[in-house]
Amino acid sequence: MEPGYMADHGYGGVFPQAWIAGRPEWSRWTGLKVKRADKMPVTTYRCPACGRLDAFAWPGTWPA
Repeated sequence: MEPGYMADHGYGGVFPQAWIAGRPEWSRWTGLKVKRADKMPVTTYRCPACGRLDAFAWPGTWPA
């Protein structure tokens, strides 16, 4: 397993979840320092019987 964190986007927008490797680095102006290349899209699956969620971060490109 590799340490990282889930990024949350705010200000009323709805965005796909992203996982970023390493520790968060704070920026004075933008909240967190994150490069687009550092983000991995997160896909989450839900079990309809019990409601359990499993999330996976696979390297790949973001949808256009």
